[in-house]
Amino acid sequence: MANNLNDYNEKKIVGVFDTEQEASRAIGQLQSKGIPSSEISVITRDRDELRTISEETGTKAPEGVATGAATGGVVGGVAGLLAGIGALAIPGIGPILAAGPIAATLTGAAVGAGAGGLVGGLVGLGIPEDDARQYETYVDQGKILVLVDSADHHRDVYDIFRTNRSLNADRYRTYDDTVADTPRTDVYTDTRRNL
Repeated sequence: MANNLNDYNEKKIVGVFDTEQEASRAIGQLQSKGIPSSEISVITRDRDELRTISEETGTKAPEGVATGAATGGVVGGVAGLLAGIGALAIPGIGPILAAGPIAATLTGAAVGAGAGGLVGGLVGLGIPEDDARQYETYVDQGKILVLVDSADHHRDVYDIFRTNRSLNADRYRTYDDTVADTPRTDVYTDTRRNL
């Protein structure tokens, strides 16, 4: 069982946000900390939210980026956030949109997972199944997922997610900084797991 972030999904860090403003603010702060757009992705059910996040963060997909159809509608080419955009129909949820580097990966993983849908896609990316199921529930409720693929900046990412009211930020706690001068790789521990 995982005891620290390096044992537990070290590269895929997920924040869950109620509003596009919170998600956009978090993405802007991630970028200002030096986390490149190529390491940030967004999953949402709402095309307009995705477009707003893209506009507010000033990050657009390059022209000619792959687009996906969501229940007959086509997502506009440059409306995609970060590096790309893809659409995926999830049984029981309906269409979702994934933007950023995860779009193609998630779409391929979910297709390969068959009926697993979003859960299968997230599990294919290395996210534990229980967490993936919770993230699917959040998306079904209209929440916005921001995924960061960066082990090097994990402390900054969680601080930013906490500051911007990520709904799942409470699952991590920080060790007291006065504890031994050990490397910061054990800073965040999943409090839902046995320690």
